[in-house]
Amino acid sequence: MNDAEVASLLAGCVCCPYHGVWQASPFAERMVGGVRYALVAVDPGLSALVLQRDDGSLWFLPEGDVPRLVNSSVEAFVAFNRAYEEATAEADAYEGPGDGLSEDETVDLVEQAGDTLTEALLKRFGVLDAEAVADENSFWHIEAEELGYGM
Repeated sequence: MNDAEVASLLAGCVCCPYHGVWQASPFAERMVGGVRYALVAVDPGLSALVLQRDDGSLWFLPEGDVPRLVNSSVEAFVAFNRAYEEATAEADAYEGPGDGLSEDETVDLVEQAGDTLTEALLKRFGVLDAEAVADENSFWHIEAEELGYGM
């Protein structure tokens, strides 16, 4: 897949939780540990989202640190973004448990709803690209938890 095709697929990722600036094709390159990466998004001074040229996988590259897998392919990344966008819409539509409950009961129910959303999203991610969420410190695992906490 060439850079223009990758950029075209990534253009549809409007709800991506990565806060960097998406780069235009052709992508600049960076070598890390002898591996060639294309910079697809950059958060200057903090991190980059990079495409491994050899296999098409996407990686999170913290400044001065080692790359961490985001997705095994661009297509998986796009699918995760769609799932994340749907979960975000569900979280935004959540109206809470209603009236007549104590503050503690309300907090408990909201936390349960957030946990349920997180678990469902992680399950969906696991079906799409299990390796991307195998580690609880992975990019998507953390983003799913943050979405649930935001409820």
